[in-house]
Amino acid sequence: MGRVEVVAVPPDPAVPLAPPVLFTGLVDDAALFPPGNATMDRALAEHQIHRAASYAGLVGPFLCPASRLDELLAALPHDQSLDVALVFDVVGDGAHQALRATAADDRLTLVAVEAAHARLGTDAASVGANLSRLTGATGFLEVARTGFDDSLDLVAGGGWEAAKYRTGGTSAQAFPTEAELAAFLVAVTARELPFKLTAGLHHAVRHTGEDTGFEQHGLLNVLVATRVAQQTGKAAEVAAVLAERRTDPLVAFVMSWNDDAMKHVRQAFRSFGCCGVTDPIDDLAALGLTGAIDGQLG
Repeated sequence: MGRVEVVAVPPDPAVPLAPPVLFTGLVDDAALFPPGNATMDRALAEHQIHRAASYAGLVGPFLCPASRLDELLAALPHDQSLDVALVFDVVGDGAHQALRATAADDRLTLVAVEAAHARLGTDAASVGANLSRLTGATGFLEVARTGFDDSLDLVAGGGWEAAKYRTGGTSAQAFPTEAELAAFLVAVTARELPFKLTAGLHHAVRHTGEDTGFEQHGLLNVLVATRVAQQTGKAAEVAAVLAERRTDPLVAFVMSWNDDAMKHVRQAFRSFGCCGVTDPIDDLAALGLTGAIDGQLG
């Protein structure tokens, strides 16, 4: 309990390491969000460092609250381009203004829009319909921890292209249980809907936070749980994977996947937002899972 134990597993020369398809663009840069709360200048500078690093291929877009877009535009160097995902912390005119400003600046490429169904309320359907006009941008609708069927209905047929689920936060109560996260994974799998996760996935394997005492989900657990949901559709089996604290069984299962299995997992589990981008990447590297792509990135 307490300390996260990540044991490096030496690669077996007879077994190929996981190819890029499983990890490409998996970690969205959420440096501006809690608990990191980086300043805009620092977040943008560190994002550039990530983009130039050997692990660059694992890093997704820069996440920015719609209310802070003007601040981003003021801080972004004139010669720097940026893939950005707007997180709607405002609605109505504020949201429209952020979209217009993004489209008007050649430095920015809008790749995603994220919003919580709870914030949008009855406007979620009309907002989703409007998002279908944004070429190249995926609309992620954040659903509630439980009782998310109506939200998933909008993802399935209302203009939103993927679901978003919160896996952590700044309090113990913000972390869903294994059963709750399993129910979400089974639900989106049954509907064949893609999804992303946000918050809490700082390490590869489920653990108890050393400093906080929070019960935290592991990235590797979620990848494996996604595959189990696809194979069995049984919530109890998915929850058991999410509760696993041993590293070796999770690594062994992932290393047994062929390219088709990996693609299937990533077609479902698109990405997750993390304020400390290198935390999960360091864990994956320590486990020997990213060794095959070290020389291909950057």
